Amino acid sequence: MKSMKINLRYLRKLNYRHYICAALSALSIVLTFTVFPEAFTRIGECFRDLWTSLCYYFRELLDLDVTIAKPTVNEYSAVPWKPVFGLPETWEKFKEAFSQYWGLFFSADNFTGFMKAFGEGVSNLSRILLLAVVPLILIFILAFRKYLNTHNNDYNKDSAPLRFFKKAASVTYIPVKRWVCSFVQFLKDNPKHYYLWVLIWVFNFNGITIIVEFIAYYLYFVISFDFISLYRQVYKLFVDLTAVISFIPTPVWIFIAYFVFCKIRAGIAYGKLRRMERHNRGFISDRPIVYMVCGTMGKKKTTAITDMLLTQEVMFRDKALEKLLENDMKFPHFPWINLENNIKWAMENHKIYNLATCRDFIRRVCTLFLIEPENERELRRIKRQLKRRYGLSYENRFYDYDYERYGYYYDNGLTLTDAWSVLETYSQLYYLYITESALLFSNFSIRTDTVVSDLGNFPLRDSDFFERRSKDIEFISRYSKIADFDAFRLTRRIREDNPNKDSFEFGAVGITEVGKERKNSIELQDKKRKDDVTNQKNDGFNDWMKMIRHSATVDNFPFVKVIADEQRPESWGADARDLLEIVHIRESSETKLALPFFSIFELLYHIVCSKFEGIYLKYRHVRSDNTLPLYLFKKLASIVEHRYKKIYNIFGYCKLSVEVERGTQDAEPDKLHYFLCSKKIYSKRFSTDCFSDYFAKKAMRSPVGIDDMAEYEGVKATFDELKSQNSYFINDLIGKQENKE
Repeated sequence: MKSMKINLRYLRKLNYRHYICAALSALSIVLTFTVFPEAFTRIGECFRDLWTSLCYYFRELLDLDVTIAKPTVNEYSAVPWKPVFGLPETWEKFKEAFSQYWGLFFSADNFTGFMKAFGEGVSNLSRILLLAVVPLILIFILAFRKYLNTHNNDYNKDSAPLRFFKKAASVTYIPVKRWVCSFVQFLKDNPKHYYLWVLIWVFNFNGITIIVEFIAYYLYFVISFDFISLYRQVYKLFVDLTAVISFIPTPVWIFIAYFVFCKIRAGIAYGKLRRMERHNRGFISDRPIVYMVCGTMGKKKTTAITDMLLTQEVMFRDKALEKLLENDMKFPHFPWINLENNIKWAMENHKIYNLATCRDFIRRVCTLFLIEPENERELRRIKRQLKRRYGLSYENRFYDYDYERYGYYYDNGLTLTDAWSVLETYSQLYYLYITESALLFSNFSIRTDTVVSDLGNFPLRDSDFFERRSKDIEFISRYSKIADFDAFRLTRRIREDNPNKDSFEFGAVGITEVGKERKNSIELQDKKRKDDVTNQKNDGFNDWMKMIRHSATVDNFPFVKVIADEQRPESWGADARDLLEIVHIRESSETKLALPFFSIFELLYHIVCSKFEGIYLKYRHVRSDNTLPLYLFKKLASIVEHRYKKIYNIFGYCKLSVEVERGTQDAEPDKLHYFLCSKKIYSKRFSTDCFSDYFAKKAMRSPVGIDDMAEYEGVKATFDELKSQNSYFINDLIGKQENKE
């Protein structure tokens, strides 16, 4: 009795949606026995065909002298179904019907019948337009004219029809929409109901039968090579598909076809965007370690270098992974997971925090491994050091690798490398690959959104730029490291006690407006190398650029790149400029669309939104209340507008025409191009006004605004108005005039 009470209490607390799902499952099962009873016959036949095909396959494969049943996979089903498309039963009948079809298709009677049907269709459509659509449009236009010709100042007041419409929607459409959304979320949280429905309806629609029949025929065909029976299998397939084709209504098929069409064209668009990204990778790979992007204002210089930095960071991770696999294969039986877990432990305990400490860590473990303890006391000391400093036991000091069995050296035909050298390289590459921070340093903020999947073994990184959901950005974002220029100076620093001064080793460095930071020889005429104060001539920044690859090279690959931008190449001093390549942005194309078959919707967008903007502005000028026609028109326009913008934001791109030349500017430039994909670069990646906070603070100090400033009294400025400009030119003129007087 007590148990029954507990069960009743549990049932009362159970979400009522479970009961709805149970009822839908029960309905599906009832339909299985009432509408799709033939599915049981077909499931029995398909497993019979699988068994006979298996027997035939193994008898012929093993050349067994046994008697078995004849393969039944080519027999027609006992289910009295006919294909919905009227497909003939045999290949001979199909060829005959196919020939007759094309003969009828190009006949005069068929053409006459088509034109007659087409004319009737146009006539019916015209009646619908003239009797229903056109009057509704005229009524809508007249209503709008009435509203537009009536002036009021009823600020944000709803008209009576609009209030009625909102009230009706609040008790019909909105609750239904809210419930459907909550039910969909419930299914996502409780997928067992969904999986059960899929299983039932796959069975009802002969999905299991089709899969098993395919396997049965495959086993039969690879032995018999019976090409004549192929058509019969196609016929049987269409017979099995009859259940789903005849059950699902035509409007649903139209929706399914449109959904599949959208998926296909989205796949085409994503493929095109990824080809552009691969092209950009090739462009960046061909550039030297340091290069500068130049162009006039508005040519997308900062946008371009941000895009390049994002790609470069992913390229660094991919290169690290590539080289990890290369080193893995040098000692294929080494338990790399033990080394990786030890590196993770060292990173968590801040024993490894850069490449230098990573190398030092492995070398010290190697030293302790190679020491042969002379007595028990020394053995205890080594065990203690391994445990406390390196998180290892004495028995595990070579990470459980049996080098006596699998070898201690790797011979690549050029050199002989011991296992510890490979471990040292592997550990650095692994550190580069798994470190959570973005491998970006910049003097403006850049957002990255690489997703790391780590199940406790080897982590995998998802660096896709094009299929991120915008609502996930907040949870997966990391930002570039603040570029502390003291870390890029080799000799002198602005802050000699700066803890970051020796920190930089590797990564992609982005410097916008580099000429304003480093200046050129003309601007630095008053600066001297021997000055006591740190300046651009004595800080060793240029030497850092010349030597930068040495700190970042792992396994003969430099994991470093410096990308800067400026309006003119000459804004950066020649000593630095001669080291690099200059990428001139000559032209930026209009935003194009990678998504095919978008022209009809684009035409709809231009028709609807162009009409709406004119009407809406006039309405806002005349009235300030809310009316039902404007509410509905604005709703329609907003849906079209949002869809149009979203498509262009996801699948849009523009092409930059660039010229690449040496920093010495003494050779003919190469004409190339670079792609900027909207989804990648404009997904809240950076701020184009990255230095605006300086000017905002400056503006906050001002006690006046634009309305408080003086304006000219006429078309010709007075003397006092000219003087109030505080202009060098005007002040020079006034000074000369006063000197004459």
